[in-house]
Amino acid sequence: MTIEPLLDLESLGLHDPLLVGAFTGWADASVGASGAIRFLVESLPAERLATWDGDEYYDFVELRPVSRTIDGRDRALDWPHAEFWVVREVPTSIMGIASEPGEPDDAPEAERKTRSVVLFLAPEPRMRWRSHSRELAAFVQRIGIRQAAFLGAAFADVPHTRPALVTGWATDPSLRVRLESLGVPFSPYQGPSSMQSATIEGLRYQGIACASLFGNGPHYLPVPNANVSHALLRRLCATFDLAINLSGLQVTGRQLVTQADVAVAERAELREHVARLEAQYDAQAMPFAPGESLRPSPQPSADEETHSLEVDPQDLVRELEEFLRRRQREGPRDGEDTDLTT
Repeated sequence: MTIEPLLDLESLGLHDPLLVGAFTGWADASVGASGAIRFLVESLPAERLATWDGDEYYDFVELRPVSRTIDGRDRALDWPHAEFWVVREVPTSIMGIASEPGEPDDAPEAERKTRSVVLFLAPEPRMRWRSHSRELAAFVQRIGIRQAAFLGAAFADVPHTRPALVTGWATDPSLRVRLESLGVPFSPYQGPSSMQSATIEGLRYQGIACASLFGNGPHYLPVPNANVSHALLRRLCATFDLAINLSGLQVTGRQLVTQADVAVAERAELREHVARLEAQYDAQAMPFAPGESLRPSPQPSADEETHSLEVDPQDLVRELEEFLRRRQREGPRDGEDTDLTT
Protein backbone atom coordinates (compact mmCIF):
# COMPACT_ATOMS: atom_id res chain seq x y z
CA MET A 1 0.00 0.00 0.00
CA THR A 2 1.24 3.51 -0.81
CA ILE A 3 0.10 7.05 -0.28
CA GLU A 4 -1.31 8.31 -3.57
CA PRO A 5 -0.45 11.95 -4.38
CA LEU A 6 -3.11 13.99 -6.14
CA LEU A 7 -0.69 16.85 -6.87
CA ASP A 8 2.82 16.84 -8.28
CA LEU A 9 4.97 16.63 -5.15
CA GLU A 10 8.06 17.91 -6.96
CA SER A 11 6.44 21.22 -7.88
CA LEU A 12 4.51 22.05 -4.71
CA GLY A 13 6.80 24.95 -3.85
CA LEU A 14 6.18 24.68 -0.11
CA HIS A 15 7.84 27.10 2.28
CA ASP A 16 8.85 25.88 5.75
CA PRO A 17 5.92 23.41 5.74
CA LEU A 18 4.23 22.39 8.99
CA LEU A 19 2.22 19.16 9.32
CA VAL A 20 -0.95 19.44 11.43
CA GLY A 21 -2.84 16.20 11.97
CA ALA A 22 -5.42 14.32 13.99
CA PHE A 23 -6.98 10.87 14.22
CA THR A 24 -10.67 10.20 14.62
CA GLY A 25 -11.71 7.60 17.19
CA TRP A 26 -10.45 7.06 20.72
CA ALA A 27 -8.55 10.35 21.10
CA ASP A 28 -11.17 12.57 19.43
CA ALA A 29 -13.81 13.26 22.09
CA SER A 30 -16.62 15.51 20.84
CA VAL A 31 -14.74 15.55 17.51
CA GLY A 32 -12.61 18.28 19.09
CA ALA A 33 -9.43 17.29 17.22
CA SER A 34 -10.91 16.22 13.88
CA GLY A 35 -13.27 19.21 13.99
CA ALA A 36 -10.23 21.49 14.25
CA ILE A 37 -8.67 19.92 11.15
CA ARG A 38 -11.94 20.10 9.21
CA PHE A 39 -12.32 23.76 10.18
CA LEU A 40 -8.86 24.51 8.74
CA VAL A 41 -9.63 22.58 5.56
CA GLU A 42 -12.86 24.53 5.04
CA SER A 43 -11.68 27.98 6.15
CA LEU A 44 -8.27 28.04 4.43
CA PRO A 45 -7.64 27.66 0.69
CA ALA A 46 -6.74 23.99 1.18
CA GLU A 47 -6.10 21.72 -1.79
CA ARG A 48 -6.36 17.95 -1.62
CA LEU A 49 -2.80 16.68 -1.64
CA ALA A 50 -3.03 12.89 -1.28
CA THR A 51 -5.15 9.96 -0.13
CA TRP A 52 -4.05 6.88 1.79
CA ASP A 53 -6.18 3.75 1.76
CA GLY A 54 -6.45 1.59 4.85
CA ASP A 55 -6.21 -2.01 3.66
CA GLU A 56 -3.12 -2.81 5.73
CA TYR A 57 -4.05 -0.89 8.86
CA TYR A 58 -7.78 -1.24 9.50
CA ASP A 59 -10.07 -4.01 10.68
CA PHE A 60 -13.07 -3.56 8.42
CA VAL A 61 -15.30 -5.62 10.72
CA GLU A 62 -14.67 -3.10 13.49
CA LEU A 63 -14.46 -0.01 11.25
CA ARG A 64 -16.78 -0.80 8.37
CA PRO A 65 -16.89 0.90 4.97
CA VAL A 66 -19.95 3.06 4.40
CA SER A 67 -22.41 2.24 1.63
CA ARG A 68 -23.97 5.09 -0.32
CA THR A 69 -26.37 5.27 -3.25
CA ILE A 70 -25.56 6.86 -6.59
CA ASP A 71 -28.38 8.41 -8.63
CA GLY A 72 -30.88 6.24 -6.79
CA ARG A 73 -29.99 3.15 -8.84
CA ASP A 74 -26.40 2.27 -8.01
CA ARG A 75 -24.32 1.78 -4.89
CA ALA A 76 -20.69 2.42 -3.88
CA LEU A 77 -18.55 1.92 -0.79
CA ASP A 78 -16.55 4.62 0.95
CA TRP A 79 -13.61 2.84 2.57
CA PRO A 80 -11.83 4.15 5.67
CA HIS A 81 -8.84 6.12 4.51
CA ALA A 82 -6.56 9.03 5.40
CA GLU A 83 -6.47 12.34 3.58
CA PHE A 84 -3.89 15.09 3.17
CA TRP A 85 -4.49 18.71 2.18
CA VAL A 86 -2.02 21.49 1.55
CA VAL A 87 -2.31 25.22 2.18
CA ARG A 88 0.58 26.82 0.35
CA GLU A 89 0.61 30.15 2.19
CA VAL A 90 -0.65 30.71 5.73
CA PRO A 91 0.10 34.15 7.21
CA THR A 92 2.19 34.34 10.35
CA SER A 93 1.85 36.97 13.04
CA ILE A 94 4.18 38.44 15.63
CA MET A 95 1.53 37.71 18.26
CA GLY A 96 1.18 34.12 17.10
CA ILE A 97 -2.58 34.15 17.70
CA ALA A 98 -5.14 34.93 15.04
CA SER A 99 -7.06 38.13 15.62
CA GLU A 100 -10.71 37.77 16.51
CA PRO A 101 -13.26 40.33 15.31
CA GLY A 102 -12.60 43.68 16.97
CA GLU A 103 -9.10 42.74 18.17
CA PRO A 104 -6.15 44.78 16.85
CA ASP A 105 -3.43 43.11 14.82
CA ASP A 106 -0.18 44.90 15.66
CA ALA A 107 2.14 43.05 13.27
CA PRO A 108 3.61 45.51 10.73
CA GLU A 109 2.91 44.53 7.15
CA ALA A 110 6.63 44.47 6.36
CA GLU A 111 7.25 41.88 9.07
CA ARG A 112 4.51 39.51 7.97
CA LYS A 113 5.60 36.20 6.53
CA THR A 114 3.89 33.03 5.42
CA ARG A 115 4.53 29.33 5.76
CA SER A 116 2.94 26.27 4.19
CA VAL A 117 0.71 23.94 6.19
CA VAL A 118 -0.08 20.32 5.34
CA LEU A 119 -3.24 18.99 7.00
CA PHE A 120 -3.73 15.31 7.80
CA LEU A 121 -6.81 13.45 9.04
CA ALA A 122 -7.36 9.71 9.37
CA PRO A 123 -9.34 7.17 11.36
CA GLU A 124 -7.13 5.74 14.08
CA PRO A 125 -5.56 2.57 12.62
CA ARG A 126 -6.39 -0.73 14.30
CA MET A 127 -3.21 -2.58 13.29
CA ARG A 128 0.52 -2.13 12.57
CA TRP A 129 0.93 1.24 14.21
CA ARG A 130 4.70 1.36 13.80
CA SER A 131 4.50 0.57 10.10
CA HIS A 132 1.84 3.26 9.70
CA SER A 133 4.09 5.78 11.47
CA ARG A 134 7.09 4.91 9.30
CA GLU A 135 5.08 5.26 6.09
CA LEU A 136 3.68 8.60 7.20
CA ALA A 137 7.16 9.82 8.18
CA ALA A 138 8.59 8.84 4.80
CA PHE A 139 5.87 10.73 2.95
CA VAL A 140 6.10 13.96 4.95
CA GLN A 141 9.90 13.91 4.71
CA ARG A 142 9.54 13.70 0.95
CA ILE A 143 7.63 17.00 0.88
CA GLY A 144 10.04 18.75 3.24
CA ILE A 145 8.23 18.60 6.59
CA ARG A 146 10.53 19.38 9.53
CA GLN A 147 7.90 20.27 12.14
CA ALA A 148 4.58 18.63 13.01
CA ALA A 149 1.74 19.03 15.49
CA PHE A 150 -0.96 16.51 16.37
CA LEU A 151 -4.26 17.33 18.06
CA GLY A 152 -6.31 15.13 20.38
CA ALA A 153 -9.27 15.38 22.75
CA ALA A 154 -10.71 13.42 25.67
CA PHE A 155 -13.73 13.64 27.94
CA ALA A 156 -13.15 14.81 31.52
CA ASP A 157 -15.02 16.06 34.57
CA VAL A 158 -15.02 19.66 33.39
CA PRO A 159 -17.98 22.07 33.02
CA HIS A 160 -19.12 23.41 29.67
CA THR A 161 -19.28 26.89 31.18
CA ARG A 162 -15.51 27.20 31.55
CA PRO A 163 -12.73 27.41 28.92
CA ALA A 164 -11.62 24.07 27.51
CA LEU A 165 -8.40 22.84 29.09
CA VAL A 166 -5.40 22.08 26.86
CA THR A 167 -2.21 20.27 27.81
CA GLY A 168 0.78 19.69 25.59
CA TRP A 169 4.26 18.29 25.15
CA ALA A 170 6.92 18.31 22.46
CA THR A 171 9.90 16.27 21.30
CA ASP A 172 11.98 19.37 20.58
CA PRO A 173 13.43 21.54 23.40
CA SER A 174 12.57 24.82 21.66
CA LEU A 175 8.95 23.74 21.21
CA ARG A 176 8.80 22.72 24.87
CA VAL A 177 9.99 26.17 25.88
CA ARG A 178 7.42 27.71 23.58
CA LEU A 179 4.58 25.68 25.11
CA GLU A 180 5.71 26.57 28.62
CA SER A 181 5.91 30.27 27.75
CA LEU A 182 2.33 30.11 26.48
CA GLY A 183 1.10 28.48 29.68
CA VAL A 184 0.37 25.12 28.05
CA PRO A 185 1.21 22.64 30.82
CA PHE A 186 2.81 19.25 30.38
CA SER A 187 0.40 16.40 31.00
CA PRO A 188 1.47 13.88 33.68
CA TYR A 189 -0.73 11.19 32.10
CA GLN A 190 0.64 7.64 32.06
CA GLY A 191 -1.44 4.81 30.65
CA PRO A 192 -2.93 3.41 27.44
CA SER A 193 -1.92 5.56 24.53
CA SER A 194 -3.26 6.50 21.10
CA MET A 195 -2.06 6.56 17.53
CA GLN A 196 -1.25 10.23 18.05
CA SER A 197 1.60 9.34 20.44
CA ALA A 198 2.76 6.45 18.25
CA THR A 199 2.97 8.74 15.23
CA ILE A 200 4.89 11.38 17.14
CA GLU A 201 7.36 8.72 18.26
CA GLY A 202 7.80 7.57 14.65
CA LEU A 203 8.37 11.11 13.39
CA ARG A 204 10.82 11.86 16.21
CA TYR A 205 13.01 8.96 15.08
CA GLN A 206 13.17 10.57 11.63
CA GLY A 207 14.30 13.92 13.00
CA ILE A 208 10.93 15.71 12.69
CA ALA A 209 10.20 17.97 15.66
CA CYS A 210 6.70 17.30 16.99
CA ALA A 211 4.25 18.92 19.37
CA SER A 212 1.15 17.32 20.87
CA LEU A 213 -1.89 19.34 22.01
CA PHE A 214 -4.68 17.61 23.91
CA GLY A 215 -8.00 19.23 24.84
CA ASN A 216 -10.60 18.18 27.41
CA GLY A 217 -14.35 18.42 26.89
CA PRO A 218 -17.27 17.86 29.32
CA HIS A 219 -18.03 14.17 29.78
CA TYR A 220 -21.78 14.88 29.93
CA LEU A 221 -21.85 16.69 26.57
CA PRO A 222 -20.95 14.10 23.89
CA VAL A 223 -21.79 16.30 20.91
CA PRO A 224 -19.50 18.17 18.47
CA ASN A 225 -17.82 20.79 20.64
CA ALA A 226 -16.36 23.78 18.81
CA ASN A 227 -14.95 25.11 22.10
CA VAL A 228 -12.48 22.23 22.28
CA SER A 229 -11.50 22.73 18.63
CA HIS A 230 -11.10 26.46 19.20
CA ALA A 231 -8.92 25.97 22.27
CA LEU A 232 -6.66 23.53 20.39
CA LEU A 233 -6.25 25.81 17.38
CA ARG A 234 -5.53 28.88 19.48
CA ARG A 235 -2.63 27.03 21.11
CA LEU A 236 -1.52 25.70 17.73
CA CYS A 237 -1.47 29.21 16.24
CA ALA A 238 0.42 30.59 19.23
CA THR A 239 2.97 27.77 19.21
CA PHE A 240 3.77 27.99 15.52
CA ASP A 241 3.08 31.71 14.98
CA LEU A 242 0.16 31.22 12.60
CA ALA A 243 -2.37 34.00 11.93
CA ILE A 244 -5.62 32.12 11.27
CA ASN A 245 -9.01 33.67 11.91
CA LEU A 246 -10.81 31.35 14.35
CA SER A 247 -13.86 33.54 14.93
CA GLY A 248 -16.21 31.04 13.26
CA LEU A 249 -15.33 28.38 15.82
CA GLN A 250 -15.60 30.89 18.63
CA VAL A 251 -19.12 31.89 17.63
CA THR A 252 -20.25 28.27 17.26
CA GLY A 253 -18.77 27.43 20.65
CA ARG A 254 -20.70 30.23 22.32
CA GLN A 255 -23.89 28.98 20.72
CA LEU A 256 -23.28 25.51 22.13
CA VAL A 257 -22.76 26.92 25.63
CA THR A 258 -26.01 28.89 25.40
CA GLN A 259 -27.95 25.87 24.19
CA ALA A 260 -26.39 23.59 26.81
CA ASP A 261 -27.25 26.13 29.53
CA VAL A 262 -30.93 25.92 28.57
CA ALA A 263 -30.90 22.11 28.42
CA VAL A 264 -29.08 21.79 31.76
CA ALA A 265 -31.46 24.25 33.41
CA GLU A 266 -34.35 21.87 32.72
CA ARG A 267 -32.75 19.05 34.76
CA ALA A 268 -32.16 19.68 38.47
CA GLU A 269 -29.56 16.95 38.80
CA LEU A 270 -27.60 18.21 35.81
CA ARG A 271 -27.74 21.76 37.21
CA GLU A 272 -26.30 20.60 40.52
CA HIS A 273 -23.66 18.48 38.80
CA VAL A 274 -22.48 21.35 36.61
CA ALA A 275 -22.40 23.69 39.61
CA ARG A 276 -20.15 21.22 41.47
CA LEU A 277 -17.87 20.91 38.46
CA GLU A 278 -17.63 24.71 38.22
CA ALA A 279 -16.63 25.01 41.87
CA GLN A 280 -14.06 22.24 41.57
CA TYR A 281 -12.71 23.62 38.27
CA ASP A 282 -12.25 27.08 39.81
CA ALA A 283 -10.46 25.62 42.82
CA GLN A 284 -8.22 23.27 40.81
CA ALA A 285 -4.60 24.24 41.29
CA MET A 286 -3.08 21.99 38.61
CA PRO A 287 -4.14 21.23 35.03
CA PHE A 288 -5.74 17.96 34.04
CA ALA A 289 -4.15 15.11 32.21
CA PRO A 290 -6.12 14.03 29.12
CA GLY A 291 -9.39 12.52 30.31
CA GLU A 292 -8.56 13.05 33.98
CA SER A 293 -11.30 13.67 36.54
CA LEU A 294 -11.24 16.57 38.91
CA ARG A 295 -9.21 15.81 42.00
CA PRO A 296 -11.21 15.68 45.24
CA SER A 297 -10.14 17.75 48.21
CA PRO A 298 -7.43 15.89 50.15
CA GLN A 299 -9.30 16.31 53.45
CA PRO A 300 -13.04 16.77 52.82
CA SER A 301 -15.03 18.16 55.71
CA ALA A 302 -17.56 16.01 57.52
CA ASP A 303 -20.49 17.59 55.73
CA GLU A 304 -18.97 17.17 52.23
CA GLU A 305 -20.21 14.33 50.09
CA THR A 306 -18.85 12.76 46.94
CA HIS A 307 -21.27 13.26 44.08
CA SER A 308 -21.39 11.64 40.68
CA LEU A 309 -23.75 12.16 37.80
CA GLU A 310 -26.36 9.42 37.74
CA VAL A 311 -27.93 10.64 34.50
CA ASP A 312 -26.93 9.10 31.18
CA PRO A 313 -25.05 11.78 29.18
CA GLN A 314 -27.29 10.94 26.24
CA ASP A 315 -30.15 12.44 28.27
CA LEU A 316 -28.51 15.84 27.85
CA VAL A 317 -28.11 15.22 24.13
CA ARG A 318 -31.82 14.44 23.93
CA GLU A 319 -32.56 17.62 25.90
CA LEU A 320 -30.49 19.61 23.41
CA GLU A 321 -32.26 18.00 20.46
CA GLU A 322 -35.66 18.68 22.00
CA PHE A 323 -34.61 22.26 22.74
CA LEU A 324 -33.65 22.76 19.09
CA ARG A 325 -36.91 21.21 17.86
CA ARG A 326 -38.89 23.58 20.07
CA ARG A 327 -36.89 26.55 18.80
CA GLN A 328 -37.53 25.45 15.20
CA ARG A 329 -41.25 25.28 15.87
CA GLU A 330 -41.36 28.55 17.79
CA GLY A 331 -38.64 30.34 15.85
CA PRO A 332 -35.39 31.64 17.37
CA ARG A 333 -35.56 34.46 19.87
CA ASP A 334 -33.93 37.77 19.10
CA GLY A 335 -30.18 37.32 18.69
CA GLU A 336 -30.34 33.55 19.13
CA ASP A 337 -28.75 31.08 16.71
CA THR A 338 -29.60 27.38 16.90
CA ASP A 339 -26.73 25.98 14.86
CA LEU A 340 -25.00 23.15 16.76
CA THR A 341 -22.47 22.22 14.09
CA THR A 342 -18.75 22.73 14.23
